[in-house]
Amino acid sequence: MRAVVLSDDRIINYLNENYINTWIRTIELKRLLETMGHKQMPPLARTIVSNKWRRGPVDTWIITPELETIGHIPVNDYLGENRREDGTLESENYLLFLKDAIAAKLPGLGNIFLTPDQPSQTVLDVFRTPEYGHQEYTVVVIDTTAFENGGTLTIDMELGIDKAYGSFFLLDADHKLSFDADNKRPDANMFDGAHDIGWYDPREIGQMMHRFEKGQIYKLVGMGWASNEKGNVNAYQAKFTVEED
Repeated sequence: MRAVVLSDDRIINYLNENYINTWIRTIELKRLLETMGHKQMPPLARTIVSNKWRRGPVDTWIITPELETIGHIPVNDYLGENRREDGTLESENYLLFLKDAIAAKLPGLGNIFLTPDQPSQTVLDVFRTPEYGHQEYTVVVIDTTAFENGGTLTIDMELGIDKAYGSFFLLDADHKLSFDADNKRPDANMFDGAHDIGWYDPREIGQMMHRFEKGQIYKLVGMGWASNEKGNVNAYQAKFTVEED
C-alpha cells in the first residue's frame, strides 16, 4: 500500500490535513486480547476488536477522537481484486474511501452509496447459523437515492468455502424481515431473495434483481439456516450494481 496509494501527493496532503495517522500490528491485537481480555484492553484497541475485526494482513480504520469507527476496509479486498471496474487507479479508490468517511458515509461498515459515478460496489462480510435458539442477521444498507430517474439494482451473492449456507433478502430500509405462518419464507415485505445459497453446491452464486422507478434506501438481510450445524460461520461477498435508466 505504501508503494501505491501513499506515493500519491494528494493523498499524503489529505491525510496530513484531516487525520492523525498511526498503525497497530494485528498480532499485537491478538496478544492484548488473549492476555488482558476485552474489557481491560486500551480503548483504541478495544474499538478495533469490537467492530468486525477482520484479522487481515492490512486493514485501514477511520476512527473519530471519540473512538467511533466511521470507516473500515481490508485493504487487500478494497484495493486488490475488487477495485473498481472502470479502471480507476487504486489511489483514486483510496482517496474516495477517505472522503466518504469524513462525509459520514461509513464506507466498509455495511452501508454503501451507489451513484451514477460509482454504480457498483462490493461488500465482504460473514454470517452465522443460529445457536441457542437465537437467529443472527447481517445487514447491508444500500442507498440508491442518487438515481432519481430509476434503474435496476442487481445483487450477486457468493459464499465462502465453509459449511454454513444462507439466504439473503432485499427489503425496504424501513421494513423488518418477517416470515409466513410456517416460518419458512419471508412475507410480502420482501422485494427479492436468494434462498439457500450453497445448499446444493458451495460454488453456487445467487442473484437478485429489483427494478425501481426512483432511487431509495434498501437493506439486504442475510441469515444462516438452522438445518446447518449450530454456530457455523461462513463468509459471503455481495456485489451491488445499479444500471441507470
